[in-house]
Amino acid sequence: MEFTFSKRLVVVLCVLACAWPGLALAQSPPTIVKAFSAPTVGLNESVTLTFTITNPNPATDLTGVAFNDNMPAGLLIANPDSLGGTCDTSLVTTFATGINMVGATILANSSCTISVDVLATGAGDQVNTTDPITSIEGGTGGTATATVTVVVPDVTIALSHTGNFLHPQTGATYTITVSNPSTADTSALITVNDSLPAGLTATALAGPNWNCTLSPLQCARGDTLFAGTSFEPITLTVDVANNAASSVTNTATVSGGGETNTANDSASDPTQIDPALALVAQTTSATVTAGKAATTVLNVTANGGGLGAITFACSGLPALASCSFNPSSVTVSGPVNLILTTAGSSSSSSWPGSGRFPPASYLVWFAFLSLAVLCFGRSRKLRWRLAGAIACVALLALAGCGSSKSARTPAGTFAVTVTASSATGGATATSTVNLTVQ
Repeated sequence: MEFTFSKRLVVVLCVLACAWPGLALAQSPPTIVKAFSAPTVGLNESVTLTFTITNPNPATDLTGVAFNDNMPAGLLIANPDSLGGTCDTSLVTTFATGINMVGATILANSSCTISVDVLATGAGDQVNTTDPITSIEGGTGGTATATVTVVVPDVTIALSHTGNFLHPQTGATYTITVSNPSTADTSALITVNDSLPAGLTATALAGPNWNCTLSPLQCARGDTLFAGTSFEPITLTVDVANNAASSVTNTATVSGGGETNTANDSASDPTQIDPALALVAQTTSATVTAGKAATTVLNVTANGGGLGAITFACSGLPALASCSFNPSSVTVSGPVNLILTTAGSSSSSSWPGSGRFPPASYLVWFAFLSLAVLCFGRSRKLRWRLAGAIACVALLALAGCGSSKSARTPAGTFAVTVTASSATGGATATSTVNLTVQ
């Protein structure tokens, strides 16, 4: 019996089918996909990861199905893990860094799921990739990848004030504001610290729902700062010393809240400090002849109010010189006249008796005494000597005792310092006028 070519081909195929049944009955491998229950999760919060395993073969069960999944550095299997699903979870093992399934059976043309809770421990995008899935009948299949973004709060701080401060000043204020511009709520205590510069002294620190102390200069609160919101502001009240620098910088810091970004946890506020009281001479020099007065104008600036009466005084005046002011005091800004008065020399005649008798009467008395001596003396020589002595005394009295000369302000240049002082607040200001006396 002869075989045709077609018959021979059929025989060969039958032989091959009998020898290698797997060749004719080859099965597709299982597939695996997975997904997180939410695209984002907060730091130290949990999210559910679900695996779906499918047998694509319409008539063949797949046995020995296995896969391994290792978590990325920013994810851990939660404790408890809440393991569940429709697959045989007795064949599933969970450990801190991953999940493993070995020996599962997936019926033909069916699927099952495994779900487990995952704890977010690192910020940013966390990419989780499963190793290739395997089975006895279908061999090795593909992998599965899922990504979840771990969001963390970002606590920031702002520090501000309004206008320039004055020195001295009481009750100047700063405003401190703590915010969370992120998409995650805070989860821990938040603490604010302030570091005042020299010349500023804190007298009060308070804000709604904050717990604050003056020593240390600190506020704290443990409630949640929700994403995209700010806490109630903190008011810091300070006194400014009279000797404070003209420019200072206040610094505040914030910490806590469960944040990881600390680059924006500090705020600085440069502060200009103006004098509460200023005194400026329109001309800084004056020339005067001894015995006369010089006048210059002082410009008084009173900032902020509350200084009371502002009075003035001089120092550094030369001898026999004095100063006066018109007006003698002010309460607001404006000009004040400074009058510098000096003394000049002068001569005058005076007579014994402080003016009770005219000068000629003294000559008459001297003449009378001389004649008396001449008339009643016992010896002519003695009489003439006494008369001459009386005449000399009279001449000396008329020449020396009858005249005087007063002192004068010395010539030269003198730095006269004018000081303005406020009745309240302790504000002072000075200005210097160089006085030249000729």
